[in-house]
Order: sequence, then structure tokens, then C-alpha cells
Amino acid sequence: MRRPFESAKRLSTVTELVRVTARLHGGPEGRGEASPASYVTGEHAAGLQIAVAAATAALVGQPIDRPRMWMGRLREALPHHATGRAAVEAALLDALAARSGLPLWRWLGGATPSVVSDLSIPLLPPEEAAAVAREAVAAGFGRLKIKVGGPSVEEDEARVRAIAAAAPGAPLRLDGNQGFQPDGALDFVNRLLAAGVPVELLEQPVDRSDWEGLARVSSRSPVPVIADEAVLTPAEALRVAATGAAHGINIKLAKSGITDSLAIIAIARAAGLRLMLGCMLESDWGIRTAVHLACGTGAFDYLDLDSHLLIGQQPPFTGFWQQGETIGVEQATSADATGKSTQ
Repeated sequence: MRRPFESAKRLSTVTELVRVTARLHGGPEGRGEASPASYVTGEHAAGLQIAVAAATAALVGQPIDRPRMWMGRLREALPHHATGRAAVEAALLDALAARSGLPLWRWLGGATPSVVSDLSIPLLPPEEAAAVAREAVAAGFGRLKIKVGGPSVEEDEARVRAIAAAAPGAPLRLDGNQGFQPDGALDFVNRLLAAGVPVELLEQPVDRSDWEGLARVSSRSPVPVIADEAVLTPAEALRVAATGAAHGINIKLAKSGITDSLAIIAIARAAGLRLMLGCMLESDWGIRTAVHLACGTGAFDYLDLDSHLLIGQQPPFTGFWQQGETIGVEQATSADATGKSTQ
């Protein structure tokens, strides 16, 4: 990591990744990447590497143009490795799209050639957080995501206030990472708003298992509440839609993969929920897949695709371009009706 990255659930000084390459017989290659977070899916890189390697036997020789069939085999081969399945699925779908003569984002719908992301600031002392915020603004980021829910609510509040002063006018997205109790989360947001801090949303304020607490916060919060760790599957997204437990859902490929992410998007759209697309600690290999999903679907109200900027870069590979907060897969042309997304 470029600097230690701390949230309410973990402190990361390195990121461990498992990269997957899918090679089609006589055809192109596709790429995927697994960034396991044990507190979300229970996976670790070492075990994941072994599991993914062992799962290849279930897939080699299968027809790539029958994705529903081989996805079933993949689930059977990796029943307890959501992040591993996501990486293999991404590599195979990337290869399938390439064999069809399309980049993955066009294969997924081709909604927009570019999107806009925030930049995340970890649990840091207020003065250090303010310095990171100034760097982000100078680099062209107009939206900032701030880790909160740490051991000291006073330091959380001071951090957010310091960032607001360092980046005046920037919408601030607060990520609790399950670190609050319901009433504490509400008091925290209300104090910041009363002080004029431009809080845009609050992400996963309470424990992932506390659905009643999440609903309590959502019913009283003056800003949208976005479920993250509570939603890994379409079934959990449906629970949010049916109960009103949150105003939106943060999809991450490491939790859900492409296919289940598309199902969650459909549920959220039908229920009028907001959508965020986030990341774990992927390098540019993994962020590329997320950017293609965002551009292909055009479904997201908020983008948090920044981990490749937070870690030391690997040997050159991007698969997308970035200028400040704007990330794109192809330069916009006159054929693109919407041009750049401003989501």
C-alpha cells in the first residue's frame, strides 16, 4: 500500500491478490482478479489460490459460449469462495466478449464510455486526513469517501470536519464499515450536518447481521444509507428491497461477481434503490473489470473505484484510462449519446 489503509474492520499495509487468466482454445485471453477480505467472505489469498487452481479441472474443455452451464460448474467447484468465483467468472466472460469481437463493457450493454469515481481516505489523524484530501482535490477528485466508525467517535468527527475544510464543497461519503451502533450513527451524521458538513451518504453504519439496526438508521437518517457488507447475494438485495432496510446497495465484484451483480442491479432498479459500485483492494486488473461493469450498465449513482491508486502499482497493465476522477474504457465518440457520465 502507498500508505497504511485502515478502516473499522482492518488495517492493510499490503494487499494480497490472486490473478486469473482464462485462455480459450485457439482464441483470446481474459483476465480477472480476486481481492479477498476475510471479514466479508471469509477468504484468504493463500487458500484462495489453491482453491481456484483446483477448480480449473471442472472448467477446462467446456464450451465458453454456454456461460450459464459453466457458471453452474464453477459454483459447484467453488461453493465457499465467492471472491474466487468472481475472479474466474470475470476472466472467462472477458475472454468470451473478446471472442465475440467486443470489449467487455460493450458486451455488458455499452451504456457509457466513462464514469466518475470518488477517492477514499482511511482512518487517519485529522491533520493527515486533511493533507490527503488536499492531494485528492489537486489530482482532480471532486468526491471523497471517508472511513469512519473507528475506536474514537470524536476523532471520526474531527477527521470529517478537517477533510471538509480542506476540500470545500466536495460531497463527503461516510463509510462506517459496521463500526457504529444505530443511535450513535444517527447522532454522528446529525452533528456533522448541523455543522454544515456536506455529508452525501452513510455506508453500512452497523454490523452486517443487525438488519433491525440498519433499518432503524435508514428510517431516521437525513442522508441515504447504503448497505455494503450486509449484501453479498441477490437474495440479500431482495431483503433490502422488501424491508426498506437501506436506501441503496454497494455492489462489489469481490462479493458478488458479474452475474449476481447484474441480478442485484435489476432488483435495485425495480425497487427504486440507489446503487454504488465499490472495490476491495484490487489492482488495476480487478478495477478494470469493475470499470467495464460500470460503463456497460450505466447503473450506478456512486462509484468508488480507487484501490489501484491506493496500492503500489504492479508491472504495467491498465485496460482503462483515467484523468482525475474520470475513468474510461474508450474515448467518447459522436456515436455515444450521453458522452461522459457524471454519476
